Amino acid sequence: MLYRLYLLWNFIRTRARARSTNAIRIKRRKKMHVDAKLSNPFEIVVGTYEQYLLGYKVHNIVNEYTIEKSFATHNHIASIRSVASSKYHLASAGADETICLYDMRFRRESGKLVHHKDTINCIAFTPEGSHLFSCSNDGSISAVRCGNWQLEKVWPTAHKGSAVNTLAIHPTGKLALSTGQDGVLRTWNLIKGRQAYAINLIPKLKSNAKWITVIKWSPSGERYLLAADGNIYVYSVETAGIEKELTFDSNVVCVEFLKDNLIAVGFENGDIKFCNLKTSLHTINTKAHSMRVKCLAHMNDLLVSASSSGEIKLWRYNKHSLDMLQIVNCGARITCLSVVQAYKNLVQQTEVKSEEEEEVKKKKKKQLRLKQEVIIENEEDLEIANPKEKAREAKHGKKRSIEDIEDNVQHLKKKAPKVKETVVSRKKRDRPSQMEDVIDKPKKKKKLLKANETSPFNKKRKERSIASHITSPAKKIKKSNKIEELPRRKHKVKLPMTDVEGSPPRKMKKNVNAVKEVVSKKKKKKINRLN
Repeated sequence: MLYRLYLLWNFIRTRARARSTNAIRIKRRKKMHVDAKLSNPFEIVVGTYEQYLLGYKVHNIVNEYTIEKSFATHNHIASIRSVASSKYHLASAGADETICLYDMRFRRESGKLVHHKDTINCIAFTPEGSHLFSCSNDGSISAVRCGNWQLEKVWPTAHKGSAVNTLAIHPTGKLALSTGQDGVLRTWNLIKGRQAYAINLIPKLKSNAKWITVIKWSPSGERYLLAADGNIYVYSVETAGIEKELTFDSNVVCVEFLKDNLIAVGFENGDIKFCNLKTSLHTINTKAHSMRVKCLAHMNDLLVSASSSGEIKLWRYNKHSLDMLQIVNCGARITCLSVVQAYKNLVQQTEVKSEEEEEVKKKKKKQLRLKQEVIIENEEDLEIANPKEKAREAKHGKKRSIEDIEDNVQHLKKKAPKVKETVVSRKKRDRPSQMEDVIDKPKKKKKLLKANETSPFNKKRKERSIASHITSPAKKIKKSNKIEELPRRKHKVKLPMTDVEGSPPRKMKKNVNAVKEVVSKKKKKKINRLN
């Protein structure tokens, strides 16, 4: 009995150890997966009051992060108000009423959209990256298809003609929320392209309802939040009412959902706080910047914060810790921020490819030789190319070098007799046709004629060739006379219509008259009957 209990206890202990080791392995794999994701660089894109769009690339080298400037553009005439990215598309909008579009693969501007008539406050891509939505002070909300950048839908009076402050799209891409200076929160059905319902915020928020600039969806899409002054209101989609209400000492400037139940809040005094929505407790409170925290963005376990002073900081966060990794100062007042996945610069790749192709072409040119040159790299090739030389070597037992062969050729040229070129030979050389050469050389002509006599098929051809080429002018004249004296062709003589002596009797005419007489008799009978 004791032995059985011992075996059971040993089995339970081994199972528990196996489970613990499996759990440790899974954690290690997750860490490796996260590290692999973070090893790929990403970019922080920032818009400024000074009309510049700046890009900073983040690199991870053995858990040491570096930030370097990647690009700077000045395509706007007024301050930039919003930046958004999806896949390799990047868009920026500002107070100059234009939306600038960029292709991050080629690092170039791909176009501009100028369909709004006032300052553009917010732009946002759908999660799939199929459309770009924008809202403006002219009171309109528009939808543009990505790729061809055609305007597909416009709501000209989305908030009854008043300015639209901000816009947020649901993670599914089927709904959108917007707030305006009319103090109403409107929900839009993006599938049908019309308004679903509206909530009046003035009774709850009073005057702050007209200046709401923060709307955020949770990653799951089950809740969303609004921020006004020092308050954050968390709404539930199921109940369509306020689920939680958070109050703070300082004014809320920006909010970012890190998880479904965890948010990061940036304040006007420069602090960053983490709040748990389940317990409504502040888990982290750090002094991040000297001035207000203007924007927040996150990727995996990294948080990016930007201040109005121009500082950009990279943090690694956890539920209970926030560690700073890098800091950069862009030297301008930051207004908006977006995190973009890094794409390979295809322009640099094409340049490298073109350089490689040029090098290959140069090598090919060097390898090309003139047709007159004969280059023998191996002695074996010489033996294969010249079998006579090989036979001579077998006789004498010596190999001749290439210099000896050239000297031999020059010696033979000197010994060859020189033939003087006569006038007749020049003429023969210049004549292209073979028939003229045969006529000039009678010996060759006789040989040809003898050969033709043997073949029966060439007799007619021989006669024709001789008649055409060796005919006298008198014979030609006779031929022409014969052609003139040819008799004319006789026409057929038509027989006369009247009978002539000796002509055959015309039976057809008599038969026709007989038929006529019969018909006339029948008619007379009918007439008599009628009478």
